[in-house]
Amino acid sequence: MTSLPNQVNFATAAGSQWAQTFQFTGVDLTGLSWEFVIRPNVNDTAQPPLVKVTTTVSAQGQITVNTTTGTVQVVLTPAATSLLGMGARPYALWSNPGTTTATTWCDGTFNTQLAPAP
Repeated sequence: MTSLPNQVNFATAAGSQWAQTFQFTGVDLTGLSWEFVIRPNVNDTAQPPLVKVTTTVSAQGQITVNTTTGTVQVVLTPAATSLLGMGARPYALWSNPGTTTATTWCDGTFNTQLAPAP
């Protein structure tokens, strides 16, 4: 297994839906809780973060875990990405956040750009 967290950057238009499926091989995802957060900077600990999604459906999106295929899909709603406006901010995908077994699986920069209305 590679060192965690895996680092990857993402970009999307503010106000659009964004989805990403993360594939984890050789890892049992059974029983893990998940959280995807975007914050103004890496030192920010304010609650709530700018964007926070879990496996519970919310106005900001949701996480879907498939333990058979080893995938974790994160979906952000247009409402969530529109809150970000234009700019680059740090994100992280966590398992078991807030516990002694919390693990950052993936992190990087989440960049949102303004786009003309359709």
